[in-house]
Amino acid sequence: MLSGSSERARSTGTPPYTSYRTFKTFIQDLEEHGVPSRIDRSVLTRFSGVVGTQLMHALRFLGLIDGHGRPTQRLKELVNAHSAGRWPEKFLELLRQEYAPMFAIELETATPSHFNEAFRKAFPAADAVVQKCVTFFLYAANDAGVKISGRVLKGRKPRSLTLRRKPAKPAFAHPQEIEAGTSEPQPAMLGIEAKKPSEVLLMYLDPNEMDDEQQAAVWTMLKYFKSRGL
Repeated sequence: MLSGSSERARSTGTPPYTSYRTFKTFIQDLEEHGVPSRIDRSVLTRFSGVVGTQLMHALRFLGLIDGHGRPTQRLKELVNAHSAGRWPEKFLELLRQEYAPMFAIELETATPSHFNEAFRKAFPAADAVVQKCVTFFLYAANDAGVKISGRVLKGRKPRSLTLRRKPAKPAFAHPQEIEAGTSEPQPAMLGIEAKKPSEVLLMYLDPNEMDDEQQAAVWTMLKYFKSRGL
């Protein structure tokens, strides 16, 4: 059984709002290098300051570290489960405890309004934060094998909830390849020359599938393009 700080009143706290990819990368790092005596900035060197802070918040909410950054038994069990190929069932046990109000509704058949009302009631926060919290929860639930209503997912995850994306097709095909191909050029390619670089960039990137540092890099590039009128 997962041990941790489940008696804490997290129902009134803010759930993780970092990227789920960031969280999973951290777990994989612990699996590879071992669980340290304390989780602090010296352990989170691969993450930026903001991302590291968000990750620490996520670990506290999930009961994986205590108030002093010391790993709990729950974190050790979770890392061991990941190594042993038992991640989904062990992680689901954790999610059911920390997101109990969400598992009190029928997630597989919930309507968007029912889901949103339940989440906001259990975890009130600013709209922008709630959206990030929901995104983390949906990725986490998917990784734990939880079935979520297609109505809830519609519009939130245009592709899927998977953490790995297939390599994007090249934006331009060689003329000979188009001529020799059996299908017509894709519509997205036909008008691509008329689009601005910033618009082309957004065509091939999905922020929902990036971690926080990758998103920050994209927004920085977009701001540069905008300042140049591109």
